[in-house]
Amino acid sequence: MKKVTLSEKLTVFPMPAAVLSVGTGEEANLITLAYVGKVCLKPPIVVISIQPKRHSYHLIEKHSEFVINYPTVEQLKELDYCGTRSGRNVNKWKELNLTKENGSIVQVPMIKEFPWNMECKVINRLELGSHVCYFGEVVATHSDPKYVKNDNLDPNKFNFFAYISGNYIGLKKGAIEKHGFTEE
Repeated sequence: MKKVTLSEKLTVFPMPAAVLSVGTGEEANLITLAYVGKVCLKPPIVVISIQPKRHSYHLIEKHSEFVINYPTVEQLKELDYCGTRSGRNVNKWKELNLTKENGSIVQVPMIKEFPWNMECKVINRLELGSHVCYFGEVVATHSDPKYVKNDNLDPNKFNFFAYISGNYIGLKKGAIEKHGFTEE
C-alpha cells in the first residue's frame, strides 16, 4: 500500500470532544476541548491541553480545578457553541440554558444536562509549545443512571461522538467487541 504524507499537525485518530467547566460562581465558563485523554489508572489521571490565550486558561490557573462534561449526540450544538465563542464576550451557561450543578468535591460546577461529568483537581502542568497540559486527578465521576448497567457504563446505550480532523464523527451504538475477546 502506497501512503500519502499529510501535515504533521493533523491527528489521524478520533479524540473525545468534551466541554470543560472552569472557574466558580459568576466567572464560571465553558470551553470545548478535543485535547482530552486518560493517562493513568491508579490514581486516575486525565490530561487536557489548552492555549494560554484562551479565557478559560486563566480560570484553570486561578482555581486548579476543572470538570470534564461529556454530551450526547443530541447535545452536539451546545458542545460546538462552547468551542466557537469566548467566555470573555458570552455567558455560555445563560445563552445555552445550561444549569450549573454542584459537584461532590470540586468547587467548579458541572453541567447538569450532560450525562457524564468528571471532577478533576490539577496535580501538574506542563508547557508544550502552543498549549499548556494540565494533569488532573479524577476525584469523582458521575453518570446519568440510564447509561449504567451492573455498576459500569452500558455501551449499548451510548449515543455520542468523537472529533477528528475538524469533524464530529458519530460513534455506532453498542460495543463491537469486549476487550480481551481474542483470548477466548
